[in-house]
Amino acid sequence: MISELHITNFKCFQSTNVFGFSKMNLLTGINGRGKSTILQSILIVSQSIKSRSEIPELLINGGLVELGNFNDIKNSDTPRGSDIVFAFKFDDPAFVAVTSFNENEQDTLIADTKGFVITPTEMEHLQERQDCFFQHLTKVHYISANRLGPVKFSEKLNLPKFLNVGPRGEYTINILANDNLTSVNDVLYLGKESNSVLQQTQEWLGYILEGAKISIEGKEQSSSVLSLLINNKSNSYSYKPTNVGFGYSYILPLIVTGLIAKPGETVIVENPEAHLHPRAQARIMEFFSKVASCGVQVFIESHSEHILNGIRVSALNPNIKLSAEDVSIQYFDEEFIPEKLIPDANGKIANWPAGFFDQQEIDLSEIFKLTRK
Repeated sequence: MISELHITNFKCFQSTNVFGFSKMNLLTGINGRGKSTILQSILIVSQSIKSRSEIPELLINGGLVELGNFNDIKNSDTPRGSDIVFAFKFDDPAFVAVTSFNENEQDTLIADTKGFVITPTEMEHLQERQDCFFQHLTKVHYISANRLGPVKFSEKLNLPKFLNVGPRGEYTINILANDNLTSVNDVLYLGKESNSVLQQTQEWLGYILEGAKISIEGKEQSSSVLSLLINNKSNSYSYKPTNVGFGYSYILPLIVTGLIAKPGETVIVENPEAHLHPRAQARIMEFFSKVASCGVQVFIESHSEHILNGIRVSALNPNIKLSAEDVSIQYFDEEFIPEKLIPDANGKIANWPAGFFDQQEIDLSEIFKLTRK
């Protein structure tokens, strides 16, 4: 698990900034203050790894994120020639991996690797630490805010070697059509039916959205495309995703990701609340809290108080093995300085900052004042 990330000279962070993480991590706060930058730090290194022992250069545009050129990712106040540095601290085994990059004068779409150092450096444990670093940084599930939404069909695709739905959920239907994915973690098993990925996706989709059945058409060899059909009512009819609602399609890759993620892997989700009503938002966080309890490190970027409260409720739920110590909440204010909020054993946050999910109280106060006139 990544316990700390140190960022220097990358985008909005110039001087070294340190961010502490846990099993379940929520990044929230004011727009444009660094939340995405933290996640992009993990993703840009992940997409740059070429083997289990090599980061030949930093790929600014790759399979996970496309960030432009070197000037777009270098902190604008940083003098030319300064390195961009990411330092990852891990627990079990405990070590720090420091990666540094600088400008490539011939190709602005990459950055040259200036160093990759793991400390402590005792040779008898060096290979173990190196393997741990590359294991964590290559097995990253990322679902962006820019998800595909409802689609009429999906072409049959070869699934990636590292099984994941893709940043936009482009592999979701192909994964659900794969009959070889026969089981999910027992902790995530919901209902009395098969524990296959397809069946448990249906179970969780139905639980979160108050009923749903899904089926895949086109699995026969003669078909070159797959179609997803959804039934959100208690009848025998099935409907194309475009006729059901955005919520079903937006949440589907999230559920599949949580079901296929393995212990030791990382899940990064942007705006899981998109197109979901409050109860569904709370239940999707119940789902991801169970995923985190299985040994998967989860990062959530969100602006929803229902997502926050869903995590707090899950940390108190005796049926979910996720304690307050397993939760990290980072709130980003106007000064690009995140404040780590720590829920106690009762789910309360003692250091609740001004501006942190207080708009409802502000609006209610304004309504009261206006109705008193």
